[in-house]
Amino acid sequence: MRRWQRPYSLDFAMSLAVLGPPGVIGFAVFMVIQFVHGRIPALIVIPLLVWTAVCLVGAVRQAMLGVYVGDDGVRSRSMLRTTTVPWASVSEIRNGVATMAGLDMGRAAITIDRTDGGPVQTPLQRGDILRPFTFRPELGRLTTWPEHYDEILATLRACHRDWQSRTQTTGRVADASSTGTRPTSPSLRVNRTGALREVPVADRRRDIHALTRQHQRGALTDAEFAAQLAKIHGGDQIDGVANRTRR
Repeated sequence: MRRWQRPYSLDFAMSLAVLGPPGVIGFAVFMVIQFVHGRIPALIVIPLLVWTAVCLVGAVRQAMLGVYVGDDGVRSRSMLRTTTVPWASVSEIRNGVATMAGLDMGRAAITIDRTDGGPVQTPLQRGDILRPFTFRPELGRLTTWPEHYDEILATLRACHRDWQSRTQTTGRVADASSTGTRPTSPSLRVNRTGALREVPVADRRRDIHALTRQHQRGALTDAEFAAQLAKIHGGDQIDGVANRTRR
């Protein structure tokens, strides 16, 4: 994974943001054609084209909203800023409260907790059935249906667990090569891994449910589904081994 990419698919509501730039460009072409044929005077066309250019910049930024992952970390692209958090600085990817200018918007938003700074609120927000009647501003945000929101959250957490697994494997290899021996203390290895994979039970159930839905829709192969489940259940198995080791 060398480049930044969205690790999730776009539903219908989120795809509307991607259709913004083509719509603005089509309007600009229409205005130019009308001007060439003399149907609209220049005093009207020029201000409209300037306004269209501003709208195009906003529409392009709106189409790029979301959360991206890569080898270096996770990146949140909002309307006015792009925040990149290295994987080593990510403590948790969780379900947070959506706010705007400090005001609670009455929604949930995917939030990235950092070990070296404050939390990062991403533009991905959980919508609801009555969303068209709430009259809440949507510019600069991507609201999606609850089930799709849970799938995105589970996918981002799986990416974080993958990085943790790679880091643990690299660390064990480095320790073994530096000492010239293989690690012989199971309890030490269990405690280190268990601390990294400590996940609340409710969040783990939500991740399993989201992965099951992705597998049923064909988004995950049998092997990928089994691998992700093994990573989620790995924390439970490691805790059990740790308890037996202490006894």
